Amino acid sequence: MKKFYLLFLLIIVIVSCKKQSELSKEFNCNSVELKNLKTYLDFKNNFKLHIPTNWKTNKYYSETQSEIFTADTTKQLTETYILNTSYALGTVNFDSDFYQKTDSIIIQNNFKKTKYGTTTFMKLPTFWYIVEGEKNGFPYHQFNIIAKKSEMAYFSASVEIYGDLKVDERICESISILEKIEFLQ
Repeated sequence: MKKFYLLFLLIIVIVSCKKQSELSKEFNCNSVELKNLKTYLDFKNNFKLHIPTNWKTNKYYSETQSEIFTADTTKQLTETYILNTSYALGTVNFDSDFYQKTDSIIIQNNFKKTKYGTTTFMKLPTFWYIVEGEKNGFPYHQFNIIAKKSEMAYFSASVEIYGDLKVDERICESISILEKIEFLQ
């Protein structure tokens, strides 16, 4: 009987262990489990995002993209983050032209790229980076990912973080939301 319980316990431990993603490893994230989630579908039925029910969420679409913006408005701006997710039609190639254009936009906005890399996100080739600077009178950090979905489509997300407190924790929480995304196309 003891062997049965030990085997049962071992199975539960193995099943409950979730392999940490490359992005989570990059930021030394601990498991973040958000509760009371509501599922939002973008206007063009490209992806589903699971967001806490108390967050304010808006959607936007155009001919070439569909976006979901969300934030926990019950917290002060310097304690939360703004998450913008987008599915867009267009080509993305992680080549020297792409990196030059990205760096040019960062410089134009008076930000400094502090960390970056390539990885796979949701089994997609992905480039991510963090910029820092000042925005609206606050210290500002932005975490961005761009994932190539197909030859003619890509997914991107940006996380706007105001203030300098718990920046890594806010990035980790946003990564946990992004890792639960469901692509429908």
